[in-house]
Amino acid sequence: MKPIHLVFALLLVIAGITTFVLLSDAPSGASGAPHPTIRALSLGGDGTERLSAIGKAPYYFQITVILLAGTLLYMGIPAHRRDRLLRICFGVGIAFALFVWVMLYSGYETYLATGETLVVFGFPVPTNWFFWGIWGSFAAFDVFYAVAFRRYFLHPDDEAAFYELVREVEADQTNTPEAN
Repeated sequence: MKPIHLVFALLLVIAGITTFVLLSDAPSGASGAPHPTIRALSLGGDGTERLSAIGKAPYYFQITVILLAGTLLYMGIPAHRRDRLLRICFGVGIAFALFVWVMLYSGYETYLATGETLVVFGFPVPTNWFFWGIWGSFAAFDVFYAVAFRRYFLHPDDEAAFYELVREVEADQTNTPEAN
């Protein structure tokens, strides 16, 4: 399967999940409940009940978005430069991003079910997965970009071909009648 076909399929999945969520009934208390003592404040209500109408849609939506992001990043590399090492690096990076998302979402679900969570570094565990893991998982792609720049993104052969093209264009411009 070509990467562009995968992008199309993932966009269809995203459109389907979005349509499902938009057509689902709003759960009771979705916009909050009045605070018993402070007039202008709303309480969030029961998180489990708020998610009941759409079920696992947010979970699958984010999985699809992670896969889409990885595919788009992969497509940013010239096809003739995509080798086995690149596929392994992207596979590991996407797997790590998916792992972080699974940990974050399952931690949030556990909190909703039990009302308890561990606190690490002063934050609840799902918040830590969000804060450190979500951006950190895609920061791995940034590191890969920096480390593998000359191999995949601006290979010396491509750079030489670019400068040769620039020289040809400059030579053509100096040989035109307007230049004389």
